Amino acid sequence: MMKMEILDRKKNPLMKREEIVFSVDHGGKATPARKDLLKEISGKLKVKEDLLIIDKIFSATGKSQSNLKILVYKKKDDIPKGKLEKMKARMEKKKGKKPKEEAKPVEEVKPAEKKAEAEEEKPEEVKTEEKAEEPEKEEKVEEKAEEEKKGE
Repeated sequence: MMKMEILDRKKNPLMKREEIVFSVDHGGKATPARKDLLKEISGKLKVKEDLLIIDKIFSATGKSQSNLKILVYKKKDDIPKGKLEKMKARMEKKKGKKPKEEAKPVEEVKPAEKKAEAEEEKPEEVKTEEKAEEPEKEEKVEEKAEEEKKGE
């Protein structure tokens, strides 16, 4: 069992909730999972677990103490959808489940490969420029040949 203490308690009538800040001493162990914290808090506050949202967990480095920001609602309908979904997603992460949408892996290109690709592209560009110049040279040669014929 963890040692819990209420540090601050505020009513927020506009959001239809009560905001409570807890201090939790977890006795030299890692920060407890949200699921375990929900059980402890609901028992202490005598409120159903589905009316509680653990908004934030602040853990100090090197200490076995955390501060929790808890949102307590009177009705389940008062809980904003975003808060509820965020809470569920956070709890699923800890269980080891994968998120619904998986990110596709991006192919990494090594710097050496980038350099080689860049070098391959440059000679092709130069060749196209040379080809563009060749017809111009041929035209100039033909023009000079015509001028020489006229001059004779």
